[in-house]
Amino acid sequence: MKRYRVGAMAWALSALVIPIQLFVALGWPNRYSLSRNTISDLGVTACGEYSELGQQIRQVCSPEHAVFNIGMVASGALVLLGAVVLHGYWARLAGQAGTILMAIAGASVIGVGLFPWDVSPAAHDGFALLQAAAQWIAMVLIAVAAGPGSFRKVTAAVVILSVASFIMFVAALDGYDMPWIGLGGAERLSFDSLTLWTALTGVALVRAHKPSAQGRERASLRRPCDSTAVSMRGPCTENRT
Repeated sequence: MKRYRVGAMAWALSALVIPIQLFVALGWPNRYSLSRNTISDLGVTACGEYSELGQQIRQVCSPEHAVFNIGMVASGALVLLGAVVLHGYWARLAGQAGTILMAIAGASVIGVGLFPWDVSPAAHDGFALLQAAAQWIAMVLIAVAAGPGSFRKVTAAVVILSVASFIMFVAALDGYDMPWIGLGGAERLSFDSLTLWTALTGVALVRAHKPSAQGRERASLRRPCDSTAVSMRGPCTENRT
């Protein structure tokens, strides 16, 4: 259906925040560090020295912070829009609950952009935590609704990576040393993996609803029991002859 294709495209476009991060980081007068600086540092509105309760002291100066914050709002709005439009795509209750939670995750990303870390740290961190928790559960539910296949396996791997990286990020906030990846790397693995999962899921759904030759779309509505149909479209029906 065209409706679901629109929702899928919204999810795919939500990855715009990744190149925006790169653009804003390149505008720093002093070098932005992927390991020492956090993602939220890109949206800090005033230059200065910042820390996490006295830990992880770092210099922050992001002249293009407005671009980053607007980008976060736009990305969150696209996730929210996609979730609303895709509600019902996975007919099982798990899938419907998953899209509701993805809508909450999208709204949380909007909150992250509206409340920069240096202006409202409690609100900023609260929205970020809500996004992560809502999306982790949403991903599991959507994978369950989609059924066995490569999509479920990839989703499980991303959830494990994101949760494990988040634990490392929290440990780094408490002053524990994270070799090679540091505070910023751990946070990026945790949150950017969520962004990429959303975008790649959107791309897969766009491909599933790509206009085809006459009659092929009607045949696809029967959802034959092949690995692609099961992995992205949930319960299927056997072809009868």
